[in-house]
Amino acid sequence: MSTDTAPAATPPEEPTDAPAGMPETAAAAQTPETVDDAEPTEPTGGEPAPSARPLTAALLNLSGFGLGYLHLRAWARLVVALAATAALVWLALPIGREPIDAWWAVGYVGALVLFALDAALLARRRMRREVRRPTVWTPGAARRVAWATLAVVPLLGAAYVVTQHEVLEQYLAYDLDQAEESLESTGTAFPPYEKVYDAAYATYVRTAAEHSRTRAADRVPGLIDDLYAQAKGTDICNAVAAQRHFAKPGTTGALRDVARSELPGGLHDCGLRSTERGVLASARPMLTELLKDHPASDPAQDLPKELAAWRDDLIRNLTSKGGCTDTTLVTASTGFLGGFDAGKVSALADKARTEVPAGLLTCGVTQFEDRQYTAAHENLDALLDTYPRAKDADYAERLRIATGIAQLEPSAGVGLPARAEPEGTVTITVFNHSPDPFEMVYTGPATGVIAIDACDGCVYYAEGDEPECTSYSLTIPSTTVTIPAGDYRTAVGRKAWCAAGWTAASRRPNSRRTAPPASGQRGPEPRRPLPGRRIQFPRRPGSG
Repeated sequence: MSTDTAPAATPPEEPTDAPAGMPETAAAAQTPETVDDAEPTEPTGGEPAPSARPLTAALLNLSGFGLGYLHLRAWARLVVALAATAALVWLALPIGREPIDAWWAVGYVGALVLFALDAALLARRRMRREVRRPTVWTPGAARRVAWATLAVVPLLGAAYVVTQHEVLEQYLAYDLDQAEESLESTGTAFPPYEKVYDAAYATYVRTAAEHSRTRAADRVPGLIDDLYAQAKGTDICNAVAAQRHFAKPGTTGALRDVARSELPGGLHDCGLRSTERGVLASARPMLTELLKDHPASDPAQDLPKELAAWRDDLIRNLTSKGGCTDTTLVTASTGFLGGFDAGKVSALADKARTEVPAGLLTCGVTQFEDRQYTAAHENLDALLDTYPRAKDADYAERLRIATGIAQLEPSAGVGLPARAEPEGTVTITVFNHSPDPFEMVYTGPATGVIAIDACDGCVYYAEGDEPECTSYSLTIPSTTVTIPAGDYRTAVGRKAWCAAGWTAASRRPNSRRTAPPASGQRGPEPRRPLPGRRIQFPRRPGSG
């Protein structure tokens, strides 16, 4: 039999009484599982896991990394949130010259709000369950992570904007540099390089219009000024081409207004310079455009006075020097000024026109004295054809006859025809026994022309035969002239081929003399051409 005694039984402890005046249910409510405001502690032993607060879960999801879902251990939702962020990153990278569409950013922010709302609802549902699922962080740690990561999305967005703007600046600077370098290959003339200038200008305008708040846009005004100055160059007529081009309606930007304001002055300067240099063919289009398209501009208003001063300078040189060059300039000025539609300008030609005949005659005299008979004949022809009623038209006609004879017989150019011819003392009658019209020119103490109609009933004489000269005939055409006595040079002929305004016959006419062909001209071979003849008419006693 065992002698050990059994251990004494220990009585159970009495439960601790609740404080006086507090019901048992209230005491039970002080447990950590049911008090939301109490700081949750790490679960120990059989205590339930702390629940995630809805606000904390929502804030964690606003980080863009799905941290709210991570905290709640909602793995499928976490994948969706990370996929949304990855899609935005894929769109944004690599960073180019243009940012992503703003709607993508708005959509992404909207997705973050939905993710935050979903995480809050999920956390609230779990709080209401009896069995709580564990979370990644304790409520306190989760709250600290949420507030720390809340600024991630704004900071990353700001970093993207700053970086993208800097990338854009680099692209724009490269574009401007390329446009500026393209202008270095242009020459001094503008028209051949219009497309190059247009492309560079379009780059400048596009940069300023589309990216006005960039550093590159700040460079554009200076670059446009340099482009325009280079396009105009240093030549005022080349500048007109650039001004006219950029003043077209299709030009955008402020350069069009600048070019339009400068164009009248450019047309004026170029046209007036060409006028003063005698390049009238180039001056007329410029000045015509100025008067037609910009009549109210100051350059157009000043143009008549300036052209009048230019005309007066030409006339002054003509009256003081009387050279052929000055005569040519004054003559050209009459057609130039008279060709404008503007009445104030075309009226300027009248004064110049009154000085031309005297200049042409002076030039003809000078050329005759220098034995430039062909040039003198051309100037005198121009005088008589254009100004038949000029003051000295009679003397110009006699001088033209003398130059024509002098081309056939240089000895006729020894002296100028007298301006005041002595009275005639010798009367001669010339008959035309030819079926062709007859013309004889003469120069000496007097200068003139004898023209006789064709003889209807006459025939050509055989070589060696000559008609008999009679004092009068009813059937043979004739003319009578009275001229001073002296030595005369003559030239006769009919219109077969020209020699200095007169003709040599293809056959020997039945008149007494004929002129030979001019040097270098060919025609029917005359049977017996005779040169201009020297004829001496005897002086009467006591005659001059």
